[in-house]
Amino acid sequence: MSAIGAPSRVFYKSEDKMKIHSPNAHRKAASLKSDYFFNYFQMGLDVLLDARTNTVKKFILHTNFPGHYNFNRYHRAEFNLELEVEKSSINQMIPSPVNITPLTRWESVADKLKPCERPVVLNRASSTNTTNPFGSTFCYGYQDIIFEVMPNGHLASVTLYLPQGMSPPSVGEEDVLKL
Repeated sequence: MSAIGAPSRVFYKSEDKMKIHSPNAHRKAASLKSDYFFNYFQMGLDVLLDARTNTVKKFILHTNFPGHYNFNRYHRAEFNLELEVEKSSINQMIPSPVNITPLTRWESVADKLKPCERPVVLNRASSTNTTNPFGSTFCYGYQDIIFEVMPNGHLASVTLYLPQGMSPPSVGEEDVLKL
C-alpha cells in the first residue's frame, strides 16, 4: 500500500452473498467483520482486503468504457496483462501469449483463452434507483481472473484474485520498484 498511497475512499461490504457457501457460514462471529475495498478512482483500481487478516484478496482493474454502470466514476487503469494459453495437447504448437489491455475486445480474448462457457450475469442497481440503464454485464472466469464483459463486447473490468488456500508469492524490493 505504501507504493500506491492512500485510497480515495474505503468501502465496507455490507453484504457478501457468497459467504453462505463458506464452511463457517453458521458461525455468527464470522459475520461480525466485513471485507472492505480501497477505491483508487484516479488509478482505475479497487483493492479488496480481508477483514480478518487485512491482506489483499482481489484487484479490480476498471476500463472506464462508455456504456458501463461505473463509466466516468473511475479513470481507465492502463494495464497490460500477458497470459499464457493452456495447451490442450502435447503435439500442439506453442501458442503465443495473449496480451490484454483496457481496449481489448472480448472476442479476441475468448478465442484464444477458451474461458468457462457460461457467464455469470451481473446486474448492478443503485440503492436509490433499482434500474440500470446500461443493462447487465457478463462475467467469465479463466484461471484466477474474472473478465466483466459488456453486451457490446468490450471489457468493463478485470478482476485478479488469489484462489482460496493459496498464499501470495513473496515480494522482494526490486518487485515493489516495478510497480
